[in-house]
Amino acid sequence: MAPIRIGFIGLSAAASGSGWANSAHLPYLQNTSKYRIVALCNSSVEAAQASIKSNGLPSETKAYGSPEDLAADADVDLVVCCVRVDKHRDALLPALEAGKDCFCEWPLGANLGQAQELAKLAEKKGVKTMVGLQARQSPYVRKVKEAVESGRIGKVLSTTVVACGYNFGTEPTPVGMKYLGERHVGGNMATIHFGHMMDFVLYALGELKSYSSIYGNQRPEVQLIDKSTGKIVETFTKDAPDQVLVQGHLESGALLSFHLRGGKPFAGEPSLLWRVYGEKGEIQVTGSSAMLNIGAPDTTVKLHNFESGDVETLEVGKDDFSSLPQPAQNIARCYEAFAEGKKENIVDFKGAVLRHALINEMDEREVNGHQDSKAAYLSK
Repeated sequence: MAPIRIGFIGLSAAASGSGWANSAHLPYLQNTSKYRIVALCNSSVEAAQASIKSNGLPSETKAYGSPEDLAADADVDLVVCCVRVDKHRDALLPALEAGKDCFCEWPLGANLGQAQELAKLAEKKGVKTMVGLQARQSPYVRKVKEAVESGRIGKVLSTTVVACGYNFGTEPTPVGMKYLGERHVGGNMATIHFGHMMDFVLYALGELKSYSSIYGNQRPEVQLIDKSTGKIVETFTKDAPDQVLVQGHLESGALLSFHLRGGKPFAGEPSLLWRVYGEKGEIQVTGSSAMLNIGAPDTTVKLHNFESGDVETLEVGKDDFSSLPQPAQNIARCYEAFAEGKKENIVDFKGAVLRHALINEMDEREVNGHQDSKAAYLSK
């Protein structure tokens, strides 16, 4: 099979490889025969050329300074968008208009309207799409889903999630992450952290039927630090939430209680405590990262059998991507599934709109003060 030819938007030229694209996408893409990066698009041709050189890409890799020029390249099959969320729409529209398949990081757009626009255009053009809600590829999430569907804990009665997002605790925020506190950008703890987490919970257990939700901006004053100098460079007032709470019913009838907060966990305790309580047993997932889209090596899945009293650690096993850097493992599994035409664990642009619709509905409830009602997002 000929490799899928990628035009990549947003690959950093940083020598440290500190960007998300560098740490999460490149480890797989530079070591697979199923894909080949044939073009880069950055803020300028010169920036793209610098990225090609610093990342050791072939010299024949083409450099572009605009999404329009990249989209016009007939050699590009798949456009990968890995820039800040408020730039997704403008980066992807030319690619979709040109009939290119697209892979976009989550969130798909800065708001529901942008996500809907991109999804409608993708459907109109008949292209294949994928969004980076890669926790569905996590072996831990899939193990939970498998254990539930196999009936090992019987009927699910309730699920609880308590998680820490690390951002917006007592420590200063890196200056480059300021946008997480600016709601208009579209990338914050409600859209990014909560979006990723709620997606894997609902993927494993089923959609919401009804719910109430609360946002909290409990630490509005944020210090920004320049990590290269260690100096505080700005203090700003954020308007994005640092706490997200949801309670409700799943379509199965099970109850859900979800609390995500900023900052670190209690000393010595995990950042994630996810329990699925059933008639015959209970599943518990813990780990030092609440974001199972990335995960952590110390993540564990345990099952308590109520009848025997036994507590079993469920082995998730290893695959060809378990040796990759942590951020790259689930992204690699997404690329593999996409190349092989597998749709089961892939979120396309239409699926991303469903998650955007939930978050938008929560935003509107917060503004209007209506907390309790049927989950209407499913009809979006």
